[in-house]
Amino acid sequence: MRRKRRAPARLGTALMAVLAVLAVLAAGCTPSDVDPQPGPSQSTPTATPLTVLSTDPVRQTDPAAMTDPGSVVLSLNVFQRLMTAEPGQAVLKPDAAKDCLFTADTVYTCTLNPNLVFHNGHELTSSDVKFSIQRALRLDVPGSSAPLLSTLRRIDTPDPSTVRFVLSRVDTQFGWALASPAASIVDEEVYDADEVRPRDQPIVGSGPFAVTSLADDELRLQRNATYVGRTPARMDVVLYRTVADSAALEDAVNTGTADVVWRGLSAAAITRYTRQVTVNGDGTTDAGYGMQTQTGTRVLMLAWSAQAKRRTDGDLRNAIAVSLQGDRTLDSLVPGGIPNHISAFPLGGSTKPDVTWSNQIRLTLGYDPTMPDGRDIATQVRTRLEDSGGMSVRLRAVDPTADADPPDLMVLDRKAWTSTGLAWLQPYLQAPLPASAGDVAELERQYRGAGIGEEADATRAMASLQRQAASDLVLLPLTQSDEYVFTAPKVEVPANSFGPGWQLGLWGMFRAG
Repeated sequence: MRRKRRAPARLGTALMAVLAVLAVLAAGCTPSDVDPQPGPSQSTPTATPLTVLSTDPVRQTDPAAMTDPGSVVLSLNVFQRLMTAEPGQAVLKPDAAKDCLFTADTVYTCTLNPNLVFHNGHELTSSDVKFSIQRALRLDVPGSSAPLLSTLRRIDTPDPSTVRFVLSRVDTQFGWALASPAASIVDEEVYDADEVRPRDQPIVGSGPFAVTSLADDELRLQRNATYVGRTPARMDVVLYRTVADSAALEDAVNTGTADVVWRGLSAAAITRYTRQVTVNGDGTTDAGYGMQTQTGTRVLMLAWSAQAKRRTDGDLRNAIAVSLQGDRTLDSLVPGGIPNHISAFPLGGSTKPDVTWSNQIRLTLGYDPTMPDGRDIATQVRTRLEDSGGMSVRLRAVDPTADADPPDLMVLDRKAWTSTGLAWLQPYLQAPLPASAGDVAELERQYRGAGIGEEADATRAMASLQRQAASDLVLLPLTQSDEYVFTAPKVEVPANSFGPGWQLGLWGMFRAG
């Protein structure tokens, strides 16, 4: 492997390195161990951090293997992708790329921004991009966003700043795949081409923040002064802390020990704070926290495990779908507000299924214990299923990234990688019923292949995919509701402080005054 040049240090960083060497010499030591590489930030060690609290843990540090919301927080803030989008928007924007466009029907060409640098000082070139994308496809971690890159045939890198993606067929959605976590760019000299990077290894990206420490419940980030891209950080130091439950988040709000609270507050806590905000004349909680509402950004679904023995039982799948119909507020796997959403699943009406089996069917229902109201939601789903008279359901708390024996059914608190119908449908597209697989693959091909002037074809294909999902019933939409961000006095969280699928970004947050 070639040895990459270390990027030239910026003036301030270089001066700091020189002073470090002089200090070593003055102490009577040799400077042989001093590495004058540029640091991730020029901020001072005494900078007051912005503290963000949530119940979503960072489970995975390798972007190619990320499948859960907490880990994606790290991905978005520490790594770059060629493309990105404003939260919830359907227009791609460049990040590490200066621009990306189709130069032929099946050729997507990206030109990198100049002066891209990893946190360790290595230059970021087209070779790193090629390595990263090929690596993500090679690892092919279940549940990751790697399948969105499936139409890639090969990658050409004619020079250090040009990346040419040659596709196996027309895929107008390929740019969105490059905005997903699996397309994050890693240093080819640091990351293994064939193995997921262990959590205890250094985390090296080129994003707006660099990791200075990572514990089980705390991620410490420092502003990357060498960042070149769309989302520069506004704070020098940010702490992302994970707490156990809603009670811990409420205590942090009541004592003023959190600057931002995101996800994890129970429905009861949200109700109390909403009432306080409504009653108080200044629009804040009793503790002085502001409340921001993100409309329709929390989506719950129920998924059959692909390994579940009873997944092929059509009567059982239908009974489960009917049992949950009365509680359903979301009528498609593509949520309301996403382009090409249609109403595919029934809402309301009769919720008494036609149970045809003579003996109770035993099922396991999994839930992530870190999700807000996780056990309560799973308990409600179990109650509906057992009230049908034909099922016995055992609940199980599950780490969705590490469970080797998946439950039959799993409550999903979903955030799609991007705000596209294809990203929302991905869990279904990866595991439809075997009898539907051929039709689903063809409809996906039609949707991806619809170009300019063929929007009607794309709309029809996306509608057909949603209807097929409603026929298969292996992934069920449950609810679509609001999420809330609570901010301490003088703390601002602009709308652009989030990723393309309303995942938590940290770059836009700041403390005013």
